[in-house]
Amino acid sequence: MAVQLALTVVTRLAVPARSTGILTNLTKGVGLSSFTSTICSGLFGRSFSTSSHLKNRKVTWEAKGDVAVVYVNDPHSEVNTWSAQTKKEMVEAMEGIWNNDSVGSAVVISPKPHSFISGVDVDMISACKSKEEATLLSQQWQGMMKRIEGSPKPIVAAISGWCLDGGLEFATACQYRLATRSRTSLVSREVRLGLMPSAGGTQRLTKLLGPYHALDVMLEGCRINADEALKIGLVHKVVDTLDLKYFEDIAVDCARGIVDKTITLTPEKNWTKIAQDFYYCFPIFRYSVYWNMLERIMNRETLTTAPLKILETVQIGVELGPEAGFRAESRNFGELVMSPETNVLTAPYQDLIIRYLKRKSRT
Repeated sequence: MAVQLALTVVTRLAVPARSTGILTNLTKGVGLSSFTSTICSGLFGRSFSTSSHLKNRKVTWEAKGDVAVVYVNDPHSEVNTWSAQTKKEMVEAMEGIWNNDSVGSAVVISPKPHSFISGVDVDMISACKSKEEATLLSQQWQGMMKRIEGSPKPIVAAISGWCLDGGLEFATACQYRLATRSRTSLVSREVRLGLMPSAGGTQRLTKLLGPYHALDVMLEGCRINADEALKIGLVHKVVDTLDLKYFEDIAVDCARGIVDKTITLTPEKNWTKIAQDFYYCFPIFRYSVYWNMLERIMNRETLTTAPLKILETVQIGVELGPEAGFRAESRNFGELVMSPETNVLTAPYQDLIIRYLKRKSRT
C-alpha cells in the first residue's frame, strides 16, 4: 500500500518527477523508505518511519477538529510509566500540537481503563550512580513539567484509573483535570519508597491544596478517590462513566470550552477554601502547620528521611518561592535516591503495581 500510495502521489504531482529520477529510483527500490516517509509526512502532517516503529510508540496523538487528543499507551505493559521514551514522545507530541495552528487545545488520556500514568520508571532511578545524576534526573523532569504547565494551549488531563506519583505530577502540571468517578485513584506514594516527588510535585500540590493538605497527601501516600479530589480542589470535574469513549468526548468538550472561555480554569472556591487561603497569609499559622507535621513525622517509626525532606521542601517553596522549592526538591531527591533504604524499598514496586492492575483488568 505504501508503494502504491507513493507512486500515485508522484504520478499526480505537478512536478517533473521523472526528470529528477525519483520514479526510477522507486521502481528499483532505491530510497523507498525515506521517500515514503517524506510523502506520508507531507500528506498527514506527522513523521512516519516503519509500521513496527509506530506500534512501539507509547505516545501518539490525533486531531479531533480543533482539539488534539494525546494517547498514552505502553503497548508492552499493563501500566503506563514515565520512561525516557515516554518523556521524549510526549515532548514531541506537545511540540507538534503547539506548532499546529489548526488545534487550540489538547486532551491527554490513556486507553487503559485502569491506568492513567503510574509514575517514573523505577529503572531510570536505579540507573543513577551518584547524587548528582539523580539531581539532574529530577531537574530534567521538572523542565518537562514546566513546559506542560506553561503550555500556550490549554491541556486537559483526562484521568481514568490509577494516577500515581509522576502521573499525578503530570496531571497537576496540566491546566485542567477531570476524572472518572468509580475508577480513578490519585496517589502520591513516593514516601513509601523512601523517595519524594521529583518533577515539581511538591510545589504544585502545595499551590493547589495549601501546605496542610499537600503535606498530608505526600506524607500519608493514601489513595484519593475522584469525589475527594474534587472536594479538595485536585480535579475540576468528575464524570460518572465507565465508557472511555464517552469520557474522551467529555474531555474534548472541556478543552473546547476552555478555549471558548465557557469553562474557567480556576476552581470555584467554597468558604472553607477562602478561609484556608486567609489563614495561610499569616506566618504564625503556616509555621504551626510545619510544626504539627514535624511532630507527626517524629512520632512514627520510619526507615528513611523522606518525610523530613518533603516537609523541608514544601516549607522552602512556601517561604522562599517556588523556584527555591524546585531546587530543594531536586537536591533532596538526589540525596534520597542514593540512600540504601530507598534501594530496598523500590526494588519490588513496579512488579507489585503491574500484578495489581492485571487483577483489576480481569474484574
